[in-house]
Amino acid sequence: MNRKLERRLVLIGAIWEIFTGTVTMLFYASAIKKQGLSVRETSFGKMEAIQSLFGSMYMFAVTFGMIFITLGFINLYLMNKLDEQKIEVKLPVWFIFVGLVSYLLMDIPGAVLYLSAGILALAKNKSMRKLGQLH
Repeated sequence: MNRKLERRLVLIGAIWEIFTGTVTMLFYASAIKKQGLSVRETSFGKMEAIQSLFGSMYMFAVTFGMIFITLGFINLYLMNKLDEQKIEVKLPVWFIFVGLVSYLLMDIPGAVLYLSAGILALAKNKSMRKLGQLH
């Protein structure tokens, strides 16, 4: 069976993850860092504490962006592993897992794309099994 639609959905989802990870790292994390550096407090202790807090938020944003970028590249790789003649079980479950994680992280476009790709792949698996039993 043709798995062109699943591949396209995963491709769009992976590009979306790479894009959002890059935006998070470059723009959002940089804005957090600038905001932390622009703090002007009267006491040295308060200023150090606030800059430490913003530094931690910056590292979290960079790590979050790197996770998204890495996940995007992993899904690009796995997209090419989706075989048209073979009944795939692990890859559709992986795509559904990534879709659920995206949903929990409020990444609605990624969730819709990955959940759709995973569910479509599992549905095609079922039809491939039925076709295999008929022959």
